[in-house]
Amino acid sequence: MANPSSNLIEQYKTIHAQSQYGRSAKTHRAAIQACIVELQPQSIVEYGCGRSRLCDDLHYDPASFTRFDPAIPGIDVLKASEADFVINTDVLEHIPRTEVDGLLAKIAALGDKVFFNICTRLASEVLPNGENAHCTVLPAEEWLEIILKHFPQAELVHVNPKESCLILTWDSRVASIIYDLEELKMQARHYKMKSRSTLRKLEKQIRILRDKLLNPAKHHRP
Repeated sequence: MANPSSNLIEQYKTIHAQSQYGRSAKTHRAAIQACIVELQPQSIVEYGCGRSRLCDDLHYDPASFTRFDPAIPGIDVLKASEADFVINTDVLEHIPRTEVDGLLAKIAALGDKVFFNICTRLASEVLPNGENAHCTVLPAEEWLEIILKHFPQAELVHVNPKESCLILTWDSRVASIIYDLEELKMQARHYKMKSRSTLRKLEKQIRILRDKLLNPAKHHRP
């Protein structure tokens, strides 16, 4: 979360108090680390961090790292006025469309180097008021168009079809590396799913074979 309406903040306070929601930033650790290596920032802000402990998984010395989320007590006040690098993962889709531009303006006021990852599908999570947690679901190209209004150098670095998109707001030298990292991540997920399917089929065949061995009469054909 970031700076949405007070009513929406209350919705997320309830979710965060009841579950471990808001830890997805860690899945982008390698890509974010590549950005840090390139930019060598002195100050980093994770804007809308949820319960993420991404800062524990990154190497960013000697930079300062500031976490901010208005729905998390203790980090609900932004304690930075500027940043060399801003991380914004899985946040914008949670913001009502009418509030997105205002939020982007606040992020742009912090700095012009931003890592955006945005989910482009509905969420599995439902808010206490019964609404889907992803209230602004747009295709990657439309997100880029919106972000370009605030960050003229924004570039769509990677698109996971019907899942998410990754946008950097500067002419990055590591954009191609990040693209490759995201592609490898997609392939790993795909093959893991295929292996799970194969494993389930194998386990079924083993159960059938075991049943035949233990209950031969049941499977005997006269």
